[in-house]
Amino acid sequence: MQMNYFKLLFFIGFFISLKASFGQVEKSVYDSIPLIKNDSLKVKYIIDKIIEPLIDNSKFENAAIEINNARKYIKNENDFRLKNKFVAILIKQENYEEAKEIISQYEQEAIKLKNNIQHGQCLRHRAEIELNSGNLDKSSIYYFKALDKFILSKNSRNIALSYSDIGVISFYNENYNQAIYYWNKSILLDKLNNNKKSMANNLSNISLAYIELKDYKNAESSLFSSIKLCDEINDRLVKANAYTNLTKLEFQNKNYKKAIEYNNKAAEYFESVKKYNLLANAYSNGAELARNVKDYKLALTLIDKAFKILDLTDNKNNFNNFNLNKAAILYDLKSYQQAYDELYLYSSIKDSIESVESQTNINELEKKYQLKERQRENTILSEKIKSQELYTSKMQITIGLISLIVLILGITAFVFIKQNRAKSIINLQLSEKNSIINLQKSIVEDQHRDIKDSIKYAKRIQEAILPPLNLWHKILPSSFILHIPKDELSGDFYWIEENENYIFVAAADCTGHGVPGALISIVNFNLLNKAVLEKNIENPSEILDAVNNWLTESLHQTYGESAVKDGMDITLIAINKKTNEVHFAGANNPIYKVTNGVLTQIKGDKFPVGAFIEDKINKFTLHKFTVEKGDNIYLFSDGFADQFGGPKGKKYKYYQFQQKLISLSNNLPQIQQESLKKEFHDWQGSHDQVDDVLVIGIKIA
Repeated sequence: MQMNYFKLLFFIGFFISLKASFGQVEKSVYDSIPLIKNDSLKVKYIIDKIIEPLIDNSKFENAAIEINNARKYIKNENDFRLKNKFVAILIKQENYEEAKEIISQYEQEAIKLKNNIQHGQCLRHRAEIELNSGNLDKSSIYYFKALDKFILSKNSRNIALSYSDIGVISFYNENYNQAIYYWNKSILLDKLNNNKKSMANNLSNISLAYIELKDYKNAESSLFSSIKLCDEINDRLVKANAYTNLTKLEFQNKNYKKAIEYNNKAAEYFESVKKYNLLANAYSNGAELARNVKDYKLALTLIDKAFKILDLTDNKNNFNNFNLNKAAILYDLKSYQQAYDELYLYSSIKDSIESVESQTNINELEKKYQLKERQRENTILSEKIKSQELYTSKMQITIGLISLIVLILGITAFVFIKQNRAKSIINLQLSEKNSIINLQKSIVEDQHRDIKDSIKYAKRIQEAILPPLNLWHKILPSSFILHIPKDELSGDFYWIEENENYIFVAAADCTGHGVPGALISIVNFNLLNKAVLEKNIENPSEILDAVNNWLTESLHQTYGESAVKDGMDITLIAINKKTNEVHFAGANNPIYKVTNGVLTQIKGDKFPVGAFIEDKINKFTLHKFTVEKGDNIYLFSDGFADQFGGPKGKKYKYYQFQQKLISLSNNLPQIQQESLKKEFHDWQGSHDQVDDVLVIGIKIA
């Protein structure tokens, strides 16, 4: 049985939206503020005791009012944390435009004051806006930029927070191993700061990644570690979250009895901290679990509890989900009429806003239609009156005209018949010609359709031979591929293989693009496989020498005709798995190595694969160099540098390409790929793409 609704109610610790009832701030809380002498401690007290409880319970307008009230207790220089909370409120209200305007002001202020913490917080807000808008790539970029600012500030708590953020965005991108990596980095700093609450949250989050990876043993271990920390600091909310995740874990294991037990504990802790919205969700989860074990009486009891608890909150959004859950329970009990009633309520709540808007539109249309109908009726009535007035005079004129027309028709009939015979002959000839034209057009359209279908099929064949991205990243986890074909088919291709000693990587550019380039790329791809997999050649220069000979034989070229038609520019490296040595051979294209912001170019030979120079086959040169952790290696075709664009419609050129790679080299490969892709399309603008584009980046781990 699918449990999609049940799955939706699980969440990640740092991204909880709590909406429960909350009354006015007690006067005694404000009475304590003047007793605190330090402004920084005052701000912390105001946020912890007044602002955060309101935000946690979705009383955003009240929280904004209290932020303004709080400012009279502190000086302006300590005001940023309150401003930061105000932006957070706008984001939770989905008021993104106003939030962005205020963030821009705060960023300018941070840059002016060289306040890296403030700047980092602004970037975190931008990341959250993009995350909530579904723009995961942009969100990821902002989170990494925020991390850079926090590292500059040397504030370990903010750095830990940033690592946790990146863990979350990695989780949403379904990169679960990377999410675990960054959450663990956050935990290491949490230990140094003795921040047990953050550690407990991160451990709970890690369990979700392990569940997605089906590593249930580690998921359980993380959750019990989280609960142990919660016991030490008496944090019931984080503990409730951990038990909710334990519920999900046991549900995945189909241990429904244990899942119900953990869900009951989660509900108990949510109730103890008065988080009614989450408590309602827990009861709804419990109802679904009870339904799953066919305890329908308990399921109905729990779903009814969920409805009652939700009445205590300002959040009515879950009513329709609860209606759907209850309908499923009633259906299993064969109470079809009641199930139908619940489904009707679900549908009514879901569509109520749309219905109001639709009815308004219908009423407006009806008014416009009625007005047009009245105008049309008035026009018809007016025309009838005029017609009646003119009828008498027209009848007199008509009688005279009929006599004249009869005479004219008699004269023209003879002429018309004669001309009609001639036209019939001409029309017959035209009809025959049109039939021929239509037949030819149909043939051309069929041929065009066949060609397009063939190209699409050829594209699938070409894509099938390229290494799958999951295989690529399994061999080289810290790398990226940017491949932008000019046409449906591409003359550029990327290639990867490995044996016991080496990882082989190539970026190739075959003559031309489109169909001819694609055909040659398939031939060359297979020849590279033959050299490494069949002939066990490990030296890159010897691999290219072999491919050079085989390509000539495969295409039956002679000395006089090769090179010009069927050449291939390529960069090929072999990375030694046991040492830090890289072997390289290239045809026309170089490779770049970037170390600590310094770019080194290693040039290939100045002739392509598949070419005879002066009636002989030249040998390729082997280059060797060492790399260290953090170095970047880039392989590429000429498509990026040769693209026309920019403000003056000129080529991008290699110098600009080199500077861009240097500026990106400290980033993760995924960020480098996205930045290069954006740079290419921004430069291209409205210009046509001139060639296939291929860039491969490898960061040495």
